[in-house]
Amino acid sequence: MKELQLKTLFMKQLTKQNGIAIISLLLALPTTYFIVISVLKYELGIDGPFDTIAPLLESWGIKKSLGWNINLLIVLGPILAFILTIFQLLSVRMQFTQNHFLFQITVRKRWLPLLVAGFSISLLAILFAYLFGENCSCL
Repeated sequence: MKELQLKTLFMKQLTKQNGIAIISLLLALPTTYFIVISVLKYELGIDGPFDTIAPLLESWGIKKSLGWNINLLIVLGPILAFILTIFQLLSVRMQFTQNHFLFQITVRKRWLPLLVAGFSISLLAILFAYLFGENCSCL
């Protein structure tokens, strides 16, 4: 019985600490899904996942410009995920004295938010590379 109470307490504590990281990960998942199905279709020739979800994405406005549609979530999801996890990771301290100005940034060692922040940055890098590669005619 005591072991069950310890597990329950541990799970509550884990969920409380990582709740924002889990929400951030959920914000990044639509972008991940879109990138994966696009790579499968256009780079590897596997049409099934993309063609299955394409009518739904089109009804959500995937072919329209950036606005109040799924494109906004695909572009801003990783940005919001990164911002939310950065607030979990960074601790900023400022101290003003008569002779000094102390500004200290500390990165907390919390693995899930750190992984989600790295994952979000990776997604943004992939989107930027796609944007640059698709629209740059300089090569």
